[in-house]
Amino acid sequence: MKHRLLPTISFLTLTTLLASPIQAAPPSIPSAIDQFVAKIFPEAIHYHWVVNNTQKEASNEMVIDLNTFVTKKGSGDNPIENRFLLLILNGEVMAAQKIPLGSTVDCGKDTEI
Repeated sequence: MKHRLLPTISFLTLTTLLASPIQAAPPSIPSAIDQFVAKIFPEAIHYHWVVNNTQKEASNEMVIDLNTFVTKKGSGDNPIENRFLLLILNGEVMAAQKIPLGSTVDCGKDTEI
């Protein structure tokens, strides 16, 4: 009986892990952001980014308010913070705008006048 218990527990654990969701966003969005940050800061030795806000305009279009924290060679351990608005279309960054760190940004849909 004991020799069947371990494989059964292993099988149940594996099926539970495989059934759980892996990530909330489509994989192309984090990849597009990562490629954008790496392209903008090619001399970075370390970076990470934080999404402040998002607005989905259509099924394939998203506006993202993004903070980046970049450590460059020779700058010690002090990361440099930047903020961008990104337009992502079909999983690719189509436009980017650098914005001031403390500004208020509305990623909401445009209204016609």
